[in-house]
Amino acid sequence: MYKVLLVDDEPSIREGLTTIIEWEKYGFQVIGTAASGREALSRFEELEPDLTIIDIRMPGMTGLEVIKEVRRNHPSSHFLILSGYADFDYAKKAISYGVDGYLLKPVDEEEIIGELERLATVLTQERETLARLAGEDTAYREHQIEALLFDSLEGAGSMEEDSLGLHWPHYQIVLIEIHAAPDLQRGSGMKRKLIEAFDHKDRGIVFSFHSGLGLLSKEMTTSESSARNLYDELEGLLGEWDIHMYGAAGEPVHSTAEIAQSYTQANNVLGERFLFTERRIILWNEGETGEVASEAGVEGVAGTPEPDEAELADKLYYALDIRSSDSVMRVLGEMEDRLVPYHRTEQAIKSAFSQVFSLAINKLVATNQHTQSIMQEHSVLINEVYHQFTLSDLKVMTAEHLNRLIQRMGGGSKDTVLKQMIEFIQRNPGENLKLEVLAEVFNYNSSYLGKLFKNHTGEYFNVFLDKVRMDKAKELLDEGLKVHQVSARVGYANVDYFHGKFKKYVGESPSAYKQARFLSQSKEPAGNGEEE
Repeated sequence: MYKVLLVDDEPSIREGLTTIIEWEKYGFQVIGTAASGREALSRFEELEPDLTIIDIRMPGMTGLEVIKEVRRNHPSSHFLILSGYADFDYAKKAISYGVDGYLLKPVDEEEIIGELERLATVLTQERETLARLAGEDTAYREHQIEALLFDSLEGAGSMEEDSLGLHWPHYQIVLIEIHAAPDLQRGSGMKRKLIEAFDHKDRGIVFSFHSGLGLLSKEMTTSESSARNLYDELEGLLGEWDIHMYGAAGEPVHSTAEIAQSYTQANNVLGERFLFTERRIILWNEGETGEVASEAGVEGVAGTPEPDEAELADKLYYALDIRSSDSVMRVLGEMEDRLVPYHRTEQAIKSAFSQVFSLAINKLVATNQHTQSIMQEHSVLINEVYHQFTLSDLKVMTAEHLNRLIQRMGGGSKDTVLKQMIEFIQRNPGENLKLEVLAEVFNYNSSYLGKLFKNHTGEYFNVFLDKVRMDKAKELLDEGLKVHQVSARVGYANVDYFHGKFKKYVGESPSAYKQARFLSQSKEPAGNGEEE
């Protein structure tokens, strides 16, 4: 059983989580709870849980602060964070710290069960790795490889070369990152299979590294064809296990003293695994790696303009609101084109995508009657963003989720584009609507769409939009809102400008209109048959 610590300042949340889940059924046991950040730190040191489920916002010491403090002494600890809908920015920051997941309050039972099943896989893999490293006869051999890779003491390389018999003309490091379902026997079995194919045939030496298996290879992999051939061979050797595999190769070197350089290059390439576009061993000289990618995650690639995430979110919202799968796919394509070159790193790209999704879906929630379905899909979508292995996986998953959301809202409307446009304007008069943006969403030339709109409605787009806004403004004034509030609600930031527009279309100022309505409604009808 894996040990769980629950942390939330609300007793009902702690009690609810303890009782609604059959923890043992999924391999977990709640061993304690805490009502504050300070108490959580104390209980963590006392209980040493395998998993901590923690509220992101608590008085005194926040969940973020607890996570940072725990990570100082327990860098590999596992966290699931609980967050209210309005706290996404906090949740996003926590996810950037490397937490394992994000649960939206109120917690859905199926959602937390899914997270527990996934984390059971991760924890099992970690235990399996520890057991493998502790019990295998090849431990000494691996230590020698590690010395070649990491030991900078003078003379270490030549000593290991004699010990391992590494009198080769070339040396190359190939790293294989492996993702798979839990299986206590699988890890050792995969490694034995590679040892039989490489160590026993004097082709190289297999070793473990932090996220998979490494190969110190005697054979050189220097072209795309040889990289693809090696990947196919490895996939064939490991094909009996259900795994996702990603590989990277460092540059071949001529001495054992330079092997660490090849390892660093391979590790840097593997750090960009998220951007891999095909299944093969990616070579050290393909694309930008290392420090370039790291810096790009902060400042963007040189010459790449910073993308406007709010603008992308508006376009995605428009596409979702008109229930158009084609429009959603076009916006997703634009997100990839603008966000990926600027951010580059996996974490930055995922955060940017999540930000756009959240901004768009927040607007959708505010204007849609299917609020519950949208909220559920939003929570699942954001979690899934951070669980994707590659950008390609992210694009496929996102398209599936957003198309499912469209269907839940009664999507796939077959109405004409112009009818959809008119309905959209009527639903969203307060948005910063522009013909150019709508033309992009509907995949039309803006000039051509403007002519179609004029022919269909008899009015230019901006005139039609103004009239819709004035009708909405009159409704809001009738409800008692103040003039400046109405102005903002119907899309005019400048009250004086709104005043002029209203008078032009209605024939009197907003204040005069409001006063006239008030007087009309306050008049009492004359009495019938009353005595004088």
